[in-house]
Amino acid sequence: MKPIIVVTSTRTVQREDVEIRHYPFIDIVPIQFEQSCLKPHYDWLIFTSVNAIKIFEPYLPKIQVNHIAVIGSKTKKIAEKLNIPVDTMPETFTQEGMLNDFKDKLYNQSVLIPCSKQARDKLTTQLSEWSNQVQRLNIYEPVTNTDNVHKVHELITNNKVTHITFSSSSAVSSYFETYKEIGHGVEVYAIGEITQQKLNTYHQTSKIALESTLEDMINTILKEVKL
Repeated sequence: MKPIIVVTSTRTVQREDVEIRHYPFIDIVPIQFEQSCLKPHYDWLIFTSVNAIKIFEPYLPKIQVNHIAVIGSKTKKIAEKLNIPVDTMPETFTQEGMLNDFKDKLYNQSVLIPCSKQARDKLTTQLSEWSNQVQRLNIYEPVTNTDNVHKVHELITNNKVTHITFSSSSAVSSYFETYKEIGHGVEVYAIGEITQQKLNTYHQTSKIALESTLEDMINTILKEVKL
């Protein structure tokens, strides 16, 4: 029997070896901003997500940038698809991974970080403490898709799903702010340590894949099912 996996991210994936139920928990809502706030030049432009690069891409012709950094292989692929040159991507797909790569290398630089309104501020704070001029620009906001949250809860209640994947802290909160737990018999997977830490705050046990990608979560599920 194929695993029945609920994917709660906005990304779609097609696989023949598993049954995918696609119910995004988060809708992405762009935030309007005054373009005059953009400086004509930045030393570094940092994209922390696929959504950030998609939404900010139309504004790239308005600024000059020396270097571009991205977090995550999917973000890098989108950049390449849009012909945006990427200078660096950390091996660990987190703000901490980016900071580890920049440590003792980035100081007294102008940095622009277009991101989610709900994004953690660790990257902004630490780069600022390293004497960089950092401008964080909130360009989108994650909003809970309540209909999909209810539909997934119904699937869980009726034992029609075997696994559920969470690809962001926002997706975790969107479920657990309405429902207190995920019933026994359903395995929960987090895309990375930050998402898993968010699940821990709701006392929800979860597993994590080695690579911080949706595909690797699914591959990890398949390996464990076959054991």
